[in-house]
Amino acid sequence: MSIPHSAIGLPRLVAAETRALLANLRRSWRVVWALTIIECRRKYAGSILGTLWYPLYSLLLLGSYCFLYLVVFRVRYRELGTYEFVLFVFSGLIPYLGFSEAISTGLGSVKANLALLRNAVFPIEFVPVKHVLAAMVGLCTSLAVLIAMVLPTTHRGWHLLYLPVPLCGLLLFTVGVIWLLSAIAVVVPDIAQVVNIVLLLLMFVSPIGFSVDLVPRGARALVYLNPLTYLIEAFRFALIGMRMTPIWTDLLFTACAALVAAAAGAFFRRMSPMFSDYE
Repeated sequence: MSIPHSAIGLPRLVAAETRALLANLRRSWRVVWALTIIECRRKYAGSILGTLWYPLYSLLLLGSYCFLYLVVFRVRYRELGTYEFVLFVFSGLIPYLGFSEAISTGLGSVKANLALLRNAVFPIEFVPVKHVLAAMVGLCTSLAVLIAMVLPTTHRGWHLLYLPVPLCGLLLFTVGVIWLLSAIAVVVPDIAQVVNIVLLLLMFVSPIGFSVDLVPRGARALVYLNPLTYLIEAFRFALIGMRMTPIWTDLLFTACAALVAAAAGAFFRRMSPMFSDYE
């Protein structure tokens, strides 16, 4: 049976567009980084403390969860009111919040910057990427606070050196998702409402406050179909040395995330000529 020509040409198309994306990144990475710094400063522009709000926000967020679990829940649910359980929740919550912020802020970024289509210096495909990188800055700040909380405990260990693996997987996967969604959002603005609902649902079906083994066997497929499950498991292992999925799933997820990013980048670049119709 012969293979359709389109099926043969698709991998070549993705490979060609990926090479073009990498070439653009090599030429424009300084501009991308500069815009990321500007985006980070813009988030708290006009405030007295400015970028100091990044560590303060992380401290306030983690402090509020500490109060909830160590003070409120401890009165009636002692198994939840332990410092170890707080670390367990934080290690899953932080990657989810980083992903959620990147998607929320980057979703409408292309539609808001369509004038860049006439800019031959800065490729428009990097507009949503700067929002992802800005979200990663906030995520890394929260990770630094959490690592400081982990170090005095028995959960510290060499597994902390594993942290670049889940960070790489999160970055690749988030860039792929934001390329896909931001391109669609130019044509279908209503997708923003759907994405907000999906992000909320993902928080409840992701193993943030529970481990995978606590999910009934009949419902575990729903958890395993959630890509954030593998990211959370990888971050949790790197931070506190706990996981329920085998370690090889991290490498498989990172490889799949790279393929998703390549395919989404090709999709974005192929759709970009249509964006001028919606300017």
